[in-house]
Amino acid sequence: MIYVYAITRNAVTPDCEGIDMTHRFGAASIDGVSAVFTAVSDEAFSQDEIDRRAGDLEWIGAIGYRHQAVVQDVMKKTAIIPLRAFTLFSSEEALRSYLHENASMLNKALDRLGGKQEWTLRVEIDPQRWSETLVTRVDSLRALQNEIDTAPPGKAFLLRKKLDDEKKRASHAAEEELVGEIERAVLDKLACETVAETRERRDGAFPQINVLIERDEEAKLEELHASLMDRYASEGVALALTGPWPPYTFAGASSLSRA
Repeated sequence: MIYVYAITRNAVTPDCEGIDMTHRFGAASIDGVSAVFTAVSDEAFSQDEIDRRAGDLEWIGAIGYRHQAVVQDVMKKTAIIPLRAFTLFSSEEALRSYLHENASMLNKALDRLGGKQEWTLRVEIDPQRWSETLVTRVDSLRALQNEIDTAPPGKAFLLRKKLDDEKKRASHAAEEELVGEIERAVLDKLACETVAETRERRDGAFPQINVLIERDEEAKLEELHASLMDRYASEGVALALTGPWPPYTFAGASSLSRA
């Protein structure tokens, strides 16, 4: 069985442990593309065995950790299309066949990803301060707040209840507008590829914007990050910048799992 970490432009050898805790790596190369792999036991990585150990978090976590370490190391040496953990081929011949049959697509992806890194801007929102901010962001809420400010006590009480309900309805659209604003600021500054992920796509986690930039644009991204932090601090919005990551979000082949 062949466990593959990444499709690469050049055949390189990682300087870290593989998923089997050895330094035994192989590289298959054909038609201008390569793949970095480790040969593993058929029994240890059969689909039945992987399914059986699906609940073994220690084993799954160790594989994922070492897989990521290899991908990060290879990324420093050559252009890569990172693959997900547990990407397996039945043999080196099957891997070479895949590379040959998909060489055109893989070469185009490597050309696009070469010299680039993925970074993430996670949009962290303080619920209380964001709720207060909605009144200034949404015209209908601002008009309702103005009405509350001049209404007699009894009417103001009812209007405040209405305002709370309207805030809940307006929050989702306002959050999407916020993420769109930040994404446009990134595009204006860096003219790069971006992928925005909503709370729905992230199972309720904070939305984020994935950014693919040239390696020498890191300082520009950090400068933009500082500017955006200042811009949105008063609204209860912070931006967590993390990276560089292998370009999983932007690599079309990263969903390959077993062949």
